[in-house]
Amino acid sequence: MQDLFHRLLHRIRLSPEHLQAGKVGKWLGRHGINPDLWSFHRGPVARGFVAGILAGTSPFLGLHHILVLVLAVALRANVPTALVVQLANNPFTIPVYYAFAYRVGEKILDRPSRYEGGVERSMQLLGETPGIRPKLRLLAENLAHAAVPLTLGCTLIGIAGSFAAYGLIYWVWPVSNASSHAKAHPKKGQGKEKSRS
Repeated sequence: MQDLFHRLLHRIRLSPEHLQAGKVGKWLGRHGINPDLWSFHRGPVARGFVAGILAGTSPFLGLHHILVLVLAVALRANVPTALVVQLANNPFTIPVYYAFAYRVGEKILDRPSRYEGGVERSMQLLGETPGIRPKLRLLAENLAHAAVPLTLGCTLIGIAGSFAAYGLIYWVWPVSNASSHAKAHPKKGQGKEKSRS
């Protein structure tokens, strides 16, 4: 399975060899050849989920792809897994997710909801405001008011989701049978030496 996936990555020019030869490889340097970045074992895949969820739930819209690569290299996570998980938060789900994260941030900060049924009123006020500078000032004020609860909500959801995904992968993914097989069936001669001593 791992060889099949490696061949697929090589065909679409996302293999470690292709990435190291390009601009990304020059930027990654020696970190790009870390085998954990391309390994489909339990640890790197679990860290890939952490990197993908943290990047996908960040409030930095438009920087998710860059952030996931930086986190994957920093955490020695599986890069393909991190990229796929990060894509779960896409242009279709972002409005719903950001609204939910904003509500979570408001609840944590114990703020009254400023936009509860007031989006229409805010748009009407924006339309009634004369001139471009006052309109931009009003938009900046609304954005500054929404930034703190949105960032807090996104951060808390990202951390909670990352811990849950990491624990779930370690709980669901079985431990390699090679170590348990070696304990149950020692090599010839090892069991006899222990019994003689």
